[in-house]
Amino acid sequence: MASTCPSCGFDKEIETKPLCMYCYYRGTVGAAKLLLFQTMRDNGNKYLTIDELTELVNKNPNRKEQITTSAVYKIIRRYSKYYDQAKRRRSSYLVLKKEIRRKKGQAGRPRIKYKLSMRLLKRLQYYEKRWKMGHPINKRVKNGKKFRMTQEYKKRAQGISIKLKKDEYDLYTYILV
Repeated sequence: MASTCPSCGFDKEIETKPLCMYCYYRGTVGAAKLLLFQTMRDNGNKYLTIDELTELVNKNPNRKEQITTSAVYKIIRRYSKYYDQAKRRRSSYLVLKKEIRRKKGQAGRPRIKYKLSMRLLKRLQYYEKRWKMGHPINKRVKNGKKFRMTQEYKKRAQGISIKLKKDEYDLYTYILV
């Protein structure tokens, strides 16, 4: 007898896993960036350093385990990678970057602070909407496993959406960072 997935309510493919493959994929791919961007938005979307962001994300009640500074840096770097090119174009910013120079006489590198752009704030609303509908946060993934939304997965997404609307479990219960 196959056991059911607690997230979507359908049969699990592998008995030993806590969730089915769809719910596991949904809970892991893009979950860290969702938590990071939500934390940045919820704290006023002001300029913060990587260390401050790491501390705030680790205080977030939706996270399941400690998030390292390098993980936060990788996400921020991915979204601010082409910042200088976009600055020359004067468009398409995702993460805004601000360098704070040291005072005269102090040695060391300038401190870099980051903030979400308006485009990324709109995209964050889209990510949250997809999460509530039961879909994975990312529509497509460049590297890693390619994931196709089959008819069965659409039914699983509907099952998740119905359970969330009925308040059978909390919105971020099955987010696996």
